[in-house]
Amino acid sequence: MDFLELTSVPPKNTFNLGLTSPSNSYMIELFGNPVKDAAYSQDGKCTPPNNPDFTPLLVTRNVGPFKVTGLRPAIQSLQDIFMRVKQEVPELYGILASSGMLCARFTKIRQPDGSMKIGPGVSNHSWGAALDINLGGKLDPQGNNKTQRGLLILSTYFNAAGWYWGAAFPVEDAMHFEASRSLLARWKAAGEL
Repeated sequence: MDFLELTSVPPKNTFNLGLTSPSNSYMIELFGNPVKDAAYSQDGKCTPPNNPDFTPLLVTRNVGPFKVTGLRPAIQSLQDIFMRVKQEVPELYGILASSGMLCARFTKIRQPDGSMKIGPGVSNHSWGAALDINLGGKLDPQGNNKTQRGLLILSTYFNAAGWYWGAAFPVEDAMHFEASRSLLARWKAAGEL
């Protein structure tokens, strides 16, 4: 199977069922701002999280195919997801790579002319609650309403674990997966955050 083949993103009513992307207000209510005084870089580059009330929630671990830094329960969830992928689709597992998890910054959205719009929202990467995945070093282009076949396959594993797939964003971002609002609430209720 060609996991890099581009295919149309399926209809939005067929994935992320019962899952929503957590808003900035929800993330700030849950964790506070990861960067003191919300002093994010204006150019979309990563700013190290420096809020002492938040940073103890972060860990760096190998999640199977790569190492990432993020929220402790998110890291455990990723380990579980990738263990299933390794068992069920080992060829896909073998080409998984990270294009970033923890990165405190404003959102970056590709515009129709190819330029990037920075902000005004804060990316859920800022809290280590989102992961961008590439396949064999190849990025899935944002905003073309297509997805690499491998990301489409991965989306079922992520959705089953309560992660929201960014292919449903107003500007499609199929390489992006983030802990859904309900998953974050579940971790909070279980005392994991």
